Amino acid sequence: MPSFPDLSTTMLTLAIIILAISVALSLLRLVTAQSAADKVIAVDVLAFELLGLCILLALADDNPVPLQFGFILAMLGFISTLILSRLIHTSTKP
Repeated sequence: MPSFPDLSTTMLTLAIIILAISVALSLLRLVTAQSAADKVIAVDVLAFELLGLCILLALADDNPVPLQFGFILAMLGFISTLILSRLIHTSTKP
């Protein structure tokens, strides 16, 4: 009788694959974006997708180290979004 993988392992693998495809699409959007605001949004979305990948990898490996990386990534993503949006706001003032 063939052995099938556990359903939770299958769903976790599927979620990691979907998020990896989403990261690739966000990188494509970052490269092809015309305005600075579109690039800021793409960076913000990319940071949250990478945070999701960190959480899923921590669950898959049963290892807390990716969660620490994800925490730092979340802080850096938030701060970079604030800084880039401030730069866009000040550069568009008349």
